[in-house]
Amino acid sequence: MKDSSHAGRSFGWRTVAHAGGNLLIGAALGLFGYYGITNIAANLDQQELRAEFDPALPPILDNGDEDRPAIDFSDWRSLDAAYWQGQSEGDPFGRLVIDAIGLDQIVVKGHTRESLKRGPGWIDYTDLPGPTGNSGIAGHRTTFGSPFRRIDELRLGDTIELYSPYRVYVYEVTESFRVTPDRVDVMETREEPRLTLSACDPPYSARYRLIVHADLVSVTRLQQ
Repeated sequence: MKDSSHAGRSFGWRTVAHAGGNLLIGAALGLFGYYGITNIAANLDQQELRAEFDPALPPILDNGDEDRPAIDFSDWRSLDAAYWQGQSEGDPFGRLVIDAIGLDQIVVKGHTRESLKRGPGWIDYTDLPGPTGNSGIAGHRTTFGSPFRRIDELRLGDTIELYSPYRVYVYEVTESFRVTPDRVDVMETREEPRLTLSACDPPYSARYRLIVHADLVSVTRLQQ
């Protein structure tokens, strides 16, 4: 005859294990549901931002690489800089296109928690894109559309395009590396124009920041 106390203990452990398993499944489903909801919200925000920004994007002057004009920033201050300075937190800042990783997103002005829910955000203590300086853009890798999910796949020489209403700035990746969050020196200003992308690393963790540096190689004026 089996010991009734032993049978009771076995039943109790099975009950606890079953309940624990259900809790884990519920937590996993809740987590995936949260990611799904944030992605839907970000996609809706991107549609709204694109509707605001795209009418200001006429066709690019397609002169070909051989006929590409020299970089001209003569009216940069009155056009690009004036546009960016007139935008508010969370407004469309530009359009970021990185063909190598299938990215095409509207960048917002600012990098607060709320702003980054809408898309990649220009880091407001960095320089505006232009003839000099270091322009920083941050983005999520796991939630709210995960715009920077694949930036770890970028390689030297990959092209990054940043559109203002008046120009397309073309950058080439020069390096990528990981730093701790306190390394704000990666965003320091410089004489030569640079774009710096930043995202948490690894995915689902904020322990490090993945940094991608890209130097400006060309600027093309857009048709008006």
